[in-house]
Amino acid sequence: FLEDGRAFALADFDHDGRLEVFLKNRNGPQLRLLQNVMKDLAPSIAFRLRGGKSNRDAIGAAITVETGLGRQTRMLQAGSGFLSQHSKEVFFGLGEATGPVRASIRWPSGLVQELHDLPLNHRVWVEEGTAPSRFEAFKANPQGLKPSSFGARGGTAEAVPLPKTSLRDSDPLPANVETWLLVPVAAPDFSLPVLNGHARTLAALRGKVVLLNFWVADSTICQQDLKVFNRLHARWATQGLRLLTVNLDDPADAEKVRTLARDGHLSFPVVQGSDDLAGTYNILYRYLFDRHRDLSLPTSFLISGGGEIVKIYQGSVNPDQVEQDFRHIPQTAAERLAKALPFPGVSDTLEFRRNYLNYGSIYFQRGYLDQAEASFRLALHDDPASAEALYGLGSVYLKQEKSSEARESFERATRLQASYPDTLANAWNNLGLLATREGRTAEAIPYFQEALNLNPDHLIALENLGNAYRQQKNWDEARKLLERAVAVGPQDAEANYSLGMVFAQLNENDRAYEYLQRALKARPGYPEALNNLGVLYLRTRRRDDAVASFEECIRVAPAFDQSYMNLARVYALEGTPDKARIVLLELLKQHPGHVQAQTALQQLQ
Repeated sequence: FLEDGRAFALADFDHDGRLEVFLKNRNGPQLRLLQNVMKDLAPSIAFRLRGGKSNRDAIGAAITVETGLGRQTRMLQAGSGFLSQHSKEVFFGLGEATGPVRASIRWPSGLVQELHDLPLNHRVWVEEGTAPSRFEAFKANPQGLKPSSFGARGGTAEAVPLPKTSLRDSDPLPANVETWLLVPVAAPDFSLPVLNGHARTLAALRGKVVLLNFWVADSTICQQDLKVFNRLHARWATQGLRLLTVNLDDPADAEKVRTLARDGHLSFPVVQGSDDLAGTYNILYRYLFDRHRDLSLPTSFLISGGGEIVKIYQGSVNPDQVEQDFRHIPQTAAERLAKALPFPGVSDTLEFRRNYLNYGSIYFQRGYLDQAEASFRLALHDDPASAEALYGLGSVYLKQEKSSEARESFERATRLQASYPDTLANAWNNLGLLATREGRTAEAIPYFQEALNLNPDHLIALENLGNAYRQQKNWDEARKLLERAVAVGPQDAEANYSLGMVFAQLNENDRAYEYLQRALKARPGYPEALNNLGVLYLRTRRRDDAVASFEECIRVAPAFDQSYMNLARVYALEGTPDKARIVLLELLKQHPGHVQAQTALQQLQ
């Protein structure tokens, strides 16, 4: 709301068991009532208490409600809102509970009162020390409220009769919504086949205004839009608007989509969507607005010649509106402000921006690396001194195994001032990781140390530095670092595994067992830990445990080759080459060109 809100209070105004919100504003309207009209809420129960020996309002009483699903406790409090007071009724949501409710009340006087067989969806009146005096069922059909001039000048406003229809029926959400963006957002590019098999890219239309439409075959609204597009797309093209539609049906239904296109004589390009494209645009859509929602279909995006989304159409497309919009795309911030906001205004200090750093992070977490890279580049363009944008770019390149680009990005990030505490530590750690991958362990160690100078409890840097010392066979330093790592992250599988391997090298078998078992407890399907635990069992002459560990590793990680090789060696040393051969053949099913397995098979013949 636009008003300057100062206080709010919660109360069940219409006695339907649902709390309403009362908003008190400094300016008008000074009081706003938000009615709760949510459908299909779970059952609930409410209590009204009156003290006898305790204070009359029972402030400080604690009510505990028990159902078959569990127990919950609430206290009756005063002064629960700024310059306001919530209703002194105490409400409990009961989830999926179906049977009667039990309750106990601890009154401020110390008296504990037990109540049994309380009905669901009722308001219960209780006076201290006596049985409930009244039960009132919640109203089944809450009525909507008409606007009223509460607090109007000249005394109390007239009572407004409740209408006969619920707000749920009279005020449905609009099916079609059009939104101009205050700040355009770059449209993610894609390269996908159209129904005739030729690839189509969004970038190929750069320089032209594009209406990008997402649809599914079973939607009546989508089918109506396709008919409109078929009638108008040629005219739009001559006027400068290109149409590109994307079908997001399951690929298994591709033939149904082709049939629809053939029977409808669709003459405009229909792109066969993919999970990645749907995921990319869903993320884009979710984070365009404060109310994060998944992309609904149909939805269309108006894209400027510069490749930026300037307007979004949710629901059916109004072709007349589209024609007007693409001819009058705003070019300046003032023009965008005038179109995007429902009222004129003046703003000398407020600047609207798109958070591409946030987009890049979300795309990266979801595995959409190309879009993450594009977003981090845009974030860096907006703020060339952003260490976070450079770190994000480096992380993308690291995933893409572009080592030189990743190194350059991380090095540039370390020379900047970071906005988040671990950005620089992470960048130094990743520089060390790159050096380790390339076999330059001695060069990696100072990078990890720089990360730990910035954050002594940086778990990954502790693990990486400890493992670097392991590679150098500097067991004492490795043990110290990895013990610190385990202290920081006691449930971290990697830290426990690495420390267990150090103790195995030091022939401290009991401690090696302990930490390998901890690693497996943290990650039960950890193949390296299972395999090396089997090796440790062999070293301590526990043959059956070793075989069981190798077999478990093969079961949970059939692509991990070392357990096959170790199990085959056990059978070969025991003089059972047939068993060894079976194990090696199973390995070759997973890795047909495995040289060691082929060599071992030849040696068994």
